[in-house]
Amino acid sequence: MNNYIILVIVIFLQGCNWMENNEEENKNILARVGNSTLYKKDILYNPSLGDSAQVYSTQINLWIKKQLVLNSTFQSDEIMNEIQSKVDQYKESLMLFEFEKYLFANSNTTDISIDEIVDYYEENIEDFILPFNLVKALYVKVPFDAPSINTFRNNLRKFPNSDTTEIISYCFQFAEKSFLEDSTWIKFDDIMMNVPFPADIDRVRFLKTRSYYETRDEEHIHFVRILDKKLVGDFSPISFEEEIINTILLNNRKQDLFDKLRDSIYNNSTRGVDYEIY
Repeated sequence: MNNYIILVIVIFLQGCNWMENNEEENKNILARVGNSTLYKKDILYNPSLGDSAQVYSTQINLWIKKQLVLNSTFQSDEIMNEIQSKVDQYKESLMLFEFEKYLFANSNTTDISIDEIVDYYEENIEDFILPFNLVKALYVKVPFDAPSINTFRNNLRKFPNSDTTEIISYCFQFAEKSFLEDSTWIKFDDIMMNVPFPADIDRVRFLKTRSYYETRDEEHIHFVRILDKKLVGDFSPISFEEEIINTILLNNRKQDLFDKLRDSIYNNSTRGVDYEIY
């Protein structure tokens, strides 16, 4: 008898708790369309948006309109079949993608050697003709009032036959902008974005005839030291293409690995048991 009374009390308390939670949830409901419910927490609001009542009203109306249109969509078998077909296709593509990614991550084929990169570059050299100009260059932008500019200018003109440490130290102290990666190929246009070159400059002619250039704007002197160049139509340096080639080779390996697995699964399957052809 005591156990029965305790059970009744527990059920009663749980019922009260459910009613309380349900009542609290209902307080937070702003709108309902069919089986969809909009709650206060779904409204995006901060004081910068202005009148909260207006913001709430606008979002509630937009939500209701959206749900009503969705409900209308659900009434069309043709639309729902089309959506389901696309969902199934996307699901299959996603499953294959994730499986390929898992398979490749757990294989021992993720490292591409330098020899492989060189071989690919040489075998496909015609794919690496430059559509833009590349340079190895130093670029520095300093204020007019920076000290010892003549000394710095001479060091930059003579580079690499000058004290590199002095150039780096000077730029660290006084330059507002600098690029000192002398072994890195970059697009000449990327340098031009920072330098007030004449609007009608002939890029190819400039690169063929200049190894040093400086110009001024209202407050700064811009220094450019051209160390090497590859012009439009030249073969791109392998170091500039290395990352792209690495990506191509990795993708080729992924595809090859998955193709072999697919063929292996197919060859080890039995027609009439694992699959049927009608």
